[in-house]
Formats: sequence, C-alpha cells, structure tokens
Amino acid sequence: MKKRNEVDIKETWKIEDLYENDQAFYKDLEKVESLSDDFYGKYKNLENDSTKIFEAISEYSNLCGMISNLENFASITTEVDTTNQDLSKRYAIFSGRIAEVYAKLSFFKSSLTKLDKKVLDTISKNNPDFAYYISRIEKKKAHLLSDDVEEVLAKLSPTFDAAYTNYADIRYGDIKIDPIEVDGEKIEINHNSFEEYLEADTNTEKRRKAFKAYHDGLRRYQSSTASVYNAQVTNEKIISKFRGYDSVFDYLLDFQDIDRKVYDKHLDTIMQELSPHMRKYAGIIKKLYKLDKMTYADLKLNIDPDYQPQVSIEEAQAYILDGLSVLGEDYGKILKKAFSDRWIDYAQNIGKRTGAFAASPYNSHPFIMTTYNNQMSQVMTLAHELGHAGHFYLANSHQPCVNTDVSMYFVESPSTTNEIIMERYLLNKAEDDRQRLWVLSTMISKTYYHNFVTHFLEASYQREVYRLIDEGKSVGSEDLNRIFKEQLEKFWKDSVELVDGAELTWMRQPHYYMGLYPYTYSAGLTIGTMVSDKVVNGTDEDRENWLEVLKAGSTLGPMDLAKKAGVDMTDTKALSKAIDFIGSIIDQIDELCQKLGMYE
Repeated sequence: MKKRNEVDIKETWKIEDLYENDQAFYKDLEKVESLSDDFYGKYKNLENDSTKIFEAISEYSNLCGMISNLENFASITTEVDTTNQDLSKRYAIFSGRIAEVYAKLSFFKSSLTKLDKKVLDTISKNNPDFAYYISRIEKKKAHLLSDDVEEVLAKLSPTFDAAYTNYADIRYGDIKIDPIEVDGEKIEINHNSFEEYLEADTNTEKRRKAFKAYHDGLRRYQSSTASVYNAQVTNEKIISKFRGYDSVFDYLLDFQDIDRKVYDKHLDTIMQELSPHMRKYAGIIKKLYKLDKMTYADLKLNIDPDYQPQVSIEEAQAYILDGLSVLGEDYGKILKKAFSDRWIDYAQNIGKRTGAFAASPYNSHPFIMTTYNNQMSQVMTLAHELGHAGHFYLANSHQPCVNTDVSMYFVESPSTTNEIIMERYLLNKAEDDRQRLWVLSTMISKTYYHNFVTHFLEASYQREVYRLIDEGKSVGSEDLNRIFKEQLEKFWKDSVELVDGAELTWMRQPHYYMGLYPYTYSAGLTIGTMVSDKVVNGTDEDRENWLEVLKAGSTLGPMDLAKKAGVDMTDTKALSKAIDFIGSIIDQIDELCQKLGMYE
C-alpha cells in the first residue's frame, strides 16, 4: 500500500472545499467561540416572547451549522490517515475547544423547557417545521439537569467520547497481524487486506490461515479493547441514572425516539425468522465449495467467485448514474456533482480506516470515504454511501440545521434504498442465469448479510451487554467473548462451526461506541426494501414522495418518516416481509446453482 501523500489526487476527496487549510479552520473556530459568547449573553434570560424565542432558535440553528463544518473537518480527515499525528492533534485541540462552546450553549434547551407551554405551542403552530424539534425538547424536560450541571457535562464531553478514539487507536495504531505462508508465499495481513480480500479468498488453506492470524492479532489486544468498551457502557449507564432514566436502554433509545418494545420485538423477530434462511445459505456455500466442514471463517465466500465483474471507478460511476436515474433528473445532478467535484475518497493507503461512510457538513457538500477495489460489489457500496449523501444534501438544502438531526432508526433507510435500487437495476439487466445468480448472491452477501446479519448479531450482543450493565455489573474480555459466541451459536446453531476467533468479532466494529446503532441497519434496510420496490415498480408519485421524505430531514420522527414513505414500522409486519424477501432470494440462488450444475 502507498502512503497517503503518494496516492493519485483524483482518488481523494477535495477536503479543501470544506476548509482550505488549518488557518481557515481555526479562524472559523474562533468565530464560533465568539458567537457562542454573544448567544449566551443575548438569550441567557429567555422570556415568553414568541418572536424572540423563534429568533433564538434560528440563531442557535445557524451556530449548529457552523459547528457541523468544523466537527466534520476535524474528524473525517483523521479517518483517511490514522498515521498522521498532526491530524490527530488537530482533532484533540478542536474537541477541547468545542467542548467549551457546547458548555456555553448548554443552557439553551433547558431554557426552552422552562417557558410557558402555550408560547411554545404557538411557535410550533406558526412554524410547523420546528414543531417536532420543540416537542423533542419538551419530552426531554424530565431528564435535563440544572444549567450549571449541564454546562459541566458539556465541558466533559471529550472524555465521554474518548472511548471511540481509544478503540480506533488500538485497532489502527497498535494491532499488528503476523504474516502467513501458503504454498511458499509469504502474505502480509492488515485490516483492509483481510476484510476486502483474504476473508473471501477461495483458497481454503489461505482463507482459514488468514482468519486465524487476523484474530490471533486481535486476541493480543482483547483485554485493553474490552477495558475501553467497559468504560464506554459504564459511562452510559452512569449518565442514564444521572438523568433519571429507568434503564440505559431507555436513555439510548430516547436519542432515536424509539420505544423499547419496538427495539426488543425487532431483535427477537430477526433471531427467530431470519436465522433459518441464513443457515440454508451457509449450507449452499458448503455444497458449492465441497468443504469438509462449514466454519465461521468460510461465511464470506462468494457464491460464484469466477464470475466477479471488475469495474473501474469511471465504469462504477456510469452504472450508478444509470441505475439511480429512476430517482429523477434533480437527484441525478447531485450524483454527477459527487463524481465530478471529488466528493469521494476512493484511495487505498496506509492508515486508512476500513469500511465506508458519508459525512454531511451542513454548510458544505457531503464527503464519502470508501476503499475502492475494482469489484462490482463496490458499486453497491458507492450507491449506499451516495444514498446518505443525497439524503443530507437534500435535507441540508431544505431545512435549518436543527431539523437535520435525523434519528438513527431512519438514517440507514435512504442508503439501503439506493443499494437495493441498484441491485434491482442490475437484476433487470441480467442477460443470462449466471449473471442473474451473481446479482442475487451479491444482494445477500453484500447488502442483506452485512446490514441484516452482521449488524443484527452486533445488536443482539449489545443487548446482552447492556442487560448486564443495567444490573450494575461490568464486563471484561471473557464476558464479551462468551456473549458474542452465545449469539452466534443461537443464530447459526449446528450449520456453522465456530472456530477460534469467531468470539472476537466484537473487536472488529466501532459501532458499539455509537449507542444502539447496529440494530438500526436492519430497520433501515426493511424500509429500504419496501421503498426501493415503490421507486422501481411504482408511480412517479411514489418516487416524488420519497424525495419529499428525504427533504423533510428531522421535521418528523422516525416512525412518521417511515409512514410518510409508505412503510408502517410500528409492528413487525414490514420486517417479516423483508425477511421473507431475503428467503426468496436464497431460494432462487439455490435453484440457479442446481440449474447451472454448480453442485456437481
């Protein structure tokens, strides 16, 4: 791999669109610090004057937009090169200074809760776009503390976020994987090479050796990683009690505006209804590869590895523009700008974190990070992240900043909608059974396996961890290994052998440092499955309605956003339909494998 300063600039994002240099960044930070002082002086003693209150909300929103730019610049630049200590130091400096800003602004929401409800109702009635924002503040009234305490908590926010940084430092800075040797060839392993290539290598000896070496590397750091994670969940429990929540679950789900019953039913339904389909899928892989046994190290194998279309970045862009053209000309213009104006970082370089994400600074265009490997499956990854980018590009363009804080529960819906639209597009273009098989298998391995199975198992594990934390217990590496293994055993039963290292999967994701995030992927994908069908097979009205949902930002709660998109998530019917759809794809894969003689 190349160093960051050696990669082709065309494969990097144009981060200077956000801030040209450190001087511009720090100048804006100073401006925000000054404006927050002014805001405090102007609105500290807020009275029941609807005009002034509306003015205060608008000014607060503008400040949030400026902070969004600063925060994104400071954080995402560290993700593409974790070896650059200057970037880490800049982020640390920013975190300390912005904590003072948050402390200065912490009084505001508390002040709003103390106002006459009739005045707030009048503002909501006259400015309906702010109605949900105000209702959320009113709902949190019982959990807000005194202004002095809220200020102290805001100042301490960098320490509350430290666990995520500590985890990243261990994963990307400290963990080193020993090389393996196969057929006389020495093979170096790092996070990217394992997860992008070796985990799905068709050479069984190489794949299983790589799995063992990779997880042996993780195991050496399991105690320190578990300690960091225990600090995270313990802090969350302490804050939940501090704020008067009955449970840490209630505290974390309140951020999403989701009821605990919805959360629990969601996880229970997936464990019960999805697992039989995925056990069949594991059996298909075993038969195709004629494996002596089906192990956890074999689950990422492709159904037809010899049919793996290679696509350049330019070809991927063309596929996406054509496949997502169903969303209309205006949406297409956003995609074209993303490609032509370098919103996307494709490069493979030393120190770049694994995975992909989209960041959407309020006063700028979005930025997408991925690691492009020229495989057709990357088209779906790009479509997914462009779904996030398109969502917040539209929301930011049509809403004030305070109305763009979309619930985690809904936030994966636009991304997975795009992903499945692309897969439906490729399925419709398939010219023969083998190409059709490739698309169907990609839908499972790339979309549904990752977003439903992987993240569901994370979520199921998380639930057990938080149950222990709610009981006043702490967790160490042995506890975490045991819990994750138990969830794997419950899901896969005897269809998959859990080799050593499977229990360490909890060490591979940063999602555990983001509250109850993992389960929302399957929620978003359920909505995405239903909406993609409406977009591809529905009417112009269906497609226009979806774009209006994207523009709505957080003017509605997650359940109402889903309802506006035509999907009822208040029960598990839509989830069960999505699971049935997954099952039907696996059945078609099995039938095509038989038809093409691939089991012989």
